[in-house]
Amino acid sequence: MIKFDSMHPDVLAAISASGWLPGRQVAIDIWIAQLCEEGYRLSPLAEEVLSSLGGMVVEPINSSGPNFSNDEPLSFDPIAAGSGHRGLAEEVEGILGGSYFPIGEWLSYSSVFLESEGRIVATGMGWIWELGKSFEEGLELAVRAHRPLICLHSDPGLDPWPAPLDS
Repeated sequence: MIKFDSMHPDVLAAISASGWLPGRQVAIDIWIAQLCEEGYRLSPLAEEVLSSLGGMVVEPINSSGPNFSNDEPLSFDPIAAGSGHRGLAEEVEGILGGSYFPIGEWLSYSSVFLESEGRIVATGMGWIWELGKSFEEGLELAVRAHRPLICLHSDPGLDPWPAPLDS
């Protein structure tokens, strides 16, 4: 269950400015049918996230994080993130374990995937970044850029990006 009541006030303000209200529910059946046909497995958490926030574009309130530019919104569009990208999700699952479902796009059109237990990651261009260990933590990073973006994996030949702050 999404813990909206425990979110930072800035996150609540950002999602509210994007059209969210407590109890918001949007129809997601067409998205789910298309993505499940491609091999994705919908978790109850991904279903709740998309029902509550699907179709919204949440602008960041802070455009500079400690080690990255946060100058693009988090767009809750599971088709843009996942349709035709099942291989990308399988790569994430193989590297990190778990079952991931697409929920949207973020920086540089990276695909944002939500693990059935709550971990949220973004991936693209050979990197996998951790937004948070829970959905709420990941949403807060995408909105507030209040802590470093962590690169969990980079493909062979690519240095981790962003580089760790201690290097």
